Amino acid sequence: MNEKNYPIRVVTKITGLTADQIRKWEERYSILNINRSGKGSRRFTDKDLELLQLMVQAKNMGFSLQEIGELQLQDLKEMVNSFEGSSSKVTYPELEQLSDVTKVYFDICIDSLREYNISKMERAIYDVAMELGAVYVIHKFMVPFIKHVGRLWKNNKISKPQERFANAVIKNYLENYRSSFKSFNEDNPTALIATPKGQRAELGCLVNSCLSVAAGWNNIYLGTDLSSGDLIQAVKESKSSCLILSVLYPLDDISLCTELEKIRSGIGDDIDIVINGKKSSIYADTYKSINAKVVHDLFSMPSLLEDVKNKVIL
Repeated sequence: MNEKNYPIRVVTKITGLTADQIRKWEERYSILNINRSGKGSRRFTDKDLELLQLMVQAKNMGFSLQEIGELQLQDLKEMVNSFEGSSSKVTYPELEQLSDVTKVYFDICIDSLREYNISKMERAIYDVAMELGAVYVIHKFMVPFIKHVGRLWKNNKISKPQERFANAVIKNYLENYRSSFKSFNEDNPTALIATPKGQRAELGCLVNSCLSVAAGWNNIYLGTDLSSGDLIQAVKESKSSCLILSVLYPLDDISLCTELEKIRSGIGDDIDIVINGKKSSIYADTYKSINAKVVHDLFSMPSLLEDVKNKVIL
């Protein structure tokens, strides 16, 4: 299958970098190796976008471009994830991820949250989606907004009703996006999306659903908190090629390890398990033992889903 590619004008909107910055980074640092079209124009893949966004994230953490520029992609991922896991200061890091484009709409959404103005918030979300594209608006805008709303509530900056209001608007957008892919394409493999028993973060599950349909998977969405037995039965009955799980909270549930082991034993070794969630030392060994493909950042999710799909098709 042909790999998706993007011109530099689209990449600048998604990453917040200028075209000149991207060109200079490519010239100076070996970690970037951008393909060219027949006419010599740069053409960026999903993996190139993932790499640029990780470079921006690492730079915002205080690493120099010289430290970043000679790494391999996997080393960069591990550096970013390790730094995030060790940081204990109370900040709003999601604000640093915003580009000039997204910050305008972000501020509008925060204002509308405080006013309970649903039409104002929905308009801002749809407008920024038009700017970034429906897929990239999810992890460049929606996910930072979800994190920020939760952090504001925990720090008593907004009320519980305001937090519920914002999450309801976000949920509605994600469900509308997912349901816009109504046709079942027999040429595409099927992915089952859920959270395992004890995991109830519905927005994270919906994000996985949206990203999978955008990557060309037929989508079966089951929602949250399903037992290993239910998931095994659903995978078999639906003849799914992939099980996509969201694991966000709690991050210290020992029973989840048993559930995941039961799922792998029940569905066999041929079905891919993809887990998207926060880093947890308690779950790490289990993820490895069940041969799960794990991402701790949404930058990596689209390209991973594309890779798994291509492997299934082949």
